[in-house]
Amino acid sequence: MGLLASIDTGGTHTDIVVIDTEQGKLFTHKVPTTPGQLSDGVLDGLNDTLADGDFSLSDIRRLIYGTTLVTNIIIERDAVPVALITTQNFRDVLAMGKANRQENIYDLRWRPTAPLVPRYLRFGVRERITSSGEVIEALDEQDVRDRLAQIVEHGVDTVAICLINAYVNPAHESRIAEIARKEFPGLRVSVSSELMREFREYERTSTTVVNAFVMKPIDEHLGTLEGALHNAGLKSPAMIMRANGGIMSFGAAKKQPVALTHSGPMGGIIGSTVIAKSSGNPDLITFDMGGTSSDVSLISNGKPALTSRSTVSGLPVKLPTLDLVTVGAGGGSIAWIDSAGALKVGPKSAGAAPGPACYAKGGTNPTVTDANLILGRLNPDWFLAGKGSLDVDLARKAVDSIAEQLNLGTMEAALGIVAISESHMVNAIKLSSIKRGIDPRNMTLVGFGGAGPLHTLALARELEIKKAIIPCAPGNMSALGMLSADLMHDFVQSKVCLLADSSAQQLKDSISHLLEAGAEWLESEAHTDMESTLLASVDLRYKGQSHELNLPVGHIDDTIIDDLDEAFSKEHKRVYGYNMPDDPVELINLRVSAIGHLSKPNWTRMPDESVAGVQSARDVWFDASGPVNVPVYRAEGLSEDSEIEGPVVIEFTGSTFVAPSNWSISCDTFGHLHVTFKE
Repeated sequence: MGLLASIDTGGTHTDIVVIDTEQGKLFTHKVPTTPGQLSDGVLDGLNDTLADGDFSLSDIRRLIYGTTLVTNIIIERDAVPVALITTQNFRDVLAMGKANRQENIYDLRWRPTAPLVPRYLRFGVRERITSSGEVIEALDEQDVRDRLAQIVEHGVDTVAICLINAYVNPAHESRIAEIARKEFPGLRVSVSSELMREFREYERTSTTVVNAFVMKPIDEHLGTLEGALHNAGLKSPAMIMRANGGIMSFGAAKKQPVALTHSGPMGGIIGSTVIAKSSGNPDLITFDMGGTSSDVSLISNGKPALTSRSTVSGLPVKLPTLDLVTVGAGGGSIAWIDSAGALKVGPKSAGAAPGPACYAKGGTNPTVTDANLILGRLNPDWFLAGKGSLDVDLARKAVDSIAEQLNLGTMEAALGIVAISESHMVNAIKLSSIKRGIDPRNMTLVGFGGAGPLHTLALARELEIKKAIIPCAPGNMSALGMLSADLMHDFVQSKVCLLADSSAQQLKDSISHLLEAGAEWLESEAHTDMESTLLASVDLRYKGQSHELNLPVGHIDDTIIDDLDEAFSKEHKRVYGYNMPDDPVELINLRVSAIGHLSKPNWTRMPDESVAGVQSARDVWFDASGPVNVPVYRAEGLSEDSEIEGPVVIEFTGSTFVAPSNWSISCDTFGHLHVTFKE
């Protein structure tokens, strides 16, 4: 495999991982994100990491990039205006949505999420295709040209095209896109039938518009980054992490940027599946706490949960994605006092610039990082593995501004900031587990991210979880996990009918074009060390239901229809606790996942004997009873036979793990810490 590299650009820090597969060496680095020009931070961090191993960019054989940029653009709505072309009389689909209120119907202050496209930029064109695919009104091409001209006159350079029944017959959509690309070459075009041929017009329109909304900034960013990398000496093609847990080329990402939502955090989930396999812990809760937010996901039987009903900032994105719950609680989350005099933490973050007060970059607001620093949980002289430092006095001054308003001592205020932040994370874990009928007490909590290991055991105690794992490079876990991802793309075609009315041959014929499309995609993304797989599946439901279950389709033979009916009945009972075997089953969607399996790196690392043993000791506040003097270890010095009892602090190059008493820690051959609660 040679040299592998990955980059994860977050809101606060950019994480770099380089693996020399020939010598089995792992190099990690963490640098501040450069919001104005992300590629600057990427190149600086990558060059510094390569220098640690005496490598250059030309030595890299595989490079994978992950970023939160797409998600941030959607949340902040910081992009140029886009337009929408749809079927006449359907221009308000985005505004109407599903015509229902949020879960709390009694919230009088609730307001629906504003559409990304204002009404004056939503245009209907004359055409009509039925739900069976029959053309009953031909496309008025002059009407299309007039609408496109209006869009250009408004100064808009990106247009989303989503006709009402294009999922079953994309002919009119394809023609509109052809006219736009040929006669209005300055327009970027996002076409629903090129993204997802699935029914439910609101979700499909929303996905197409979100794709259009991020298309220009992602096109420019990836173009700039790819050019900078190759100009600096990179010879191999760059790939990017996507929401379904796979990767794809920069070129493919520019066409479908909506697939990059939560790109960075997905690497941590994929990395956790590797840990699940190697550690013999198949059921995990992943907890990824960075500088801006915390992300929680579930891994059951060694496989991450997948959903096709995700949302970003309240906007549906109907593409397969790893199931993730995100809360605005990170190391940079700002503590503040509300109008009622109550202490709040987040969701606003100090980010990378100016950052927490202790960064000494001009920030004055107290953050979770400032609180952890003055509580002794962080080493002020070991920031970014000793390449930076943290200012304790500035952190104390910031926290004192809160303490004075609450009439509390400094340490009490700091403990309060940490406790409130942790309560947000506990709620996120409950949303991922308890709310879905899963008992977290029977699972293992995997804590990572720059700030995650600081809080992992506090969350475990609150949730009565008795086992936790801290990965070998927790501060760079998302970047590390990307190197275990495969090339992946999903294809879907809605076909709503009774399952009993279908035959094996009809099912085979219907799914064959998706298999062909998957094979073509893999060929376009082909790598020398790739093994291709095409996985077919179907979405089924009982007639009258509004939700489906996905079931795999293997070899299609004469018994496939009866086999699917029986399998659906069993799966429905497993998921929901009941089934209705006498009720008719509907076929809803056909799916194919195209997977290009890549060779995986070995995570084994050799301990550094020069830093073995206790490095120092310091006072740490775990609660209001006062400080406890605890030993401090460096993670790179721990060997496979290391056994440590809490209370203890273990410092990684990009993160810090804190364990109170009643927890025992052991280290495995991969460098992962296995933590167990002692009754």
